[in-house]
Amino acid sequence: MSSSTPTPTTLTRPDGRRMTWCEYGDTGGRPIIYCHGMPGSRLEHAYADALARGRCQRIIVPDRPGYGGSTPWSGRSVADYADDAAALLDHLDLETCDVIGFSGGGPHALACATRMSERVGRLALVSSWAPFELAGTDGMAEAFQQLWELAASDFAAFSDTLTDAIEASGGAYGMLLGGAIPVDQAIFEDEALAAAYRRNLEEAVSHGLDGMLGDARAMIADWQVDLDRLSCPTRIWHGTLDPNAPIVMGRWLQSTLKHAELTEWPDAGHFASFQRWGEVLDFLEY
Repeated sequence: MSSSTPTPTTLTRPDGRRMTWCEYGDTGGRPIIYCHGMPGSRLEHAYADALARGRCQRIIVPDRPGYGGSTPWSGRSVADYADDAAALLDHLDLETCDVIGFSGGGPHALACATRMSERVGRLALVSSWAPFELAGTDGMAEAFQQLWELAASDFAAFSDTLTDAIEASGGAYGMLLGGAIPVDQAIFEDEALAAAYRRNLEEAVSHGLDGMLGDARAMIADWQVDLDRLSCPTRIWHGTLDPNAPIVMGRWLQSTLKHAELTEWPDAGHFASFQRWGEVLDFLEY
């Protein structure tokens, strides 16, 4: 696992927003856009740097709007994120890529794969969210269910509650892992992995909660993602005990998306992929 912090690069969009990203793996390898979790940042894939390099893969990880070094984007939809991804590919002079979406990055990966379908070769969805009202939330931890219900009914109260929860937990890492199920807590007994993920979350909220709030607003609204436009081979990985994005979401995605296959990780939680990224990257090695 890489312990160094990569140097970020910044692109200025026509509306004046900054978009910041980092890269991992082989700089000359097949490009992969990685859509981080909620919260998350460009540092989220740092621990998998060597895995990507060994497969000749170039992992490009942008901060979504409001996270890390990227400027907030008020009123954006989930689908709008594909415009940023396309602009980044253009800036890097890349015609095509693969896409990975982890957790809250899954919907944004779907946006990329549908809105720029001619540029995406394969899609990997890992512990991904699905539309709550369609997939359901059976198996979601009660605390998360209550937060999302609050976001839908009273967003100001949701914002206050989220802020208080992060402060009371000593940061985003404590909030996410403090109440994690045992199989997820065990993953972070790896001190190097835990330190890397903590740095990722600290960077995610280093300038406030605009990223999380922007994600939440986009998630509870119409995603504006036309799933029927998905045309690339798609693989879904999901832990059967996932309390953040329950397995019903992975199963709904598999049953809804064309060309999608589902791998269920038995008795695994939300962060199972952190020990199995090689399996995900193998799917994108073709």
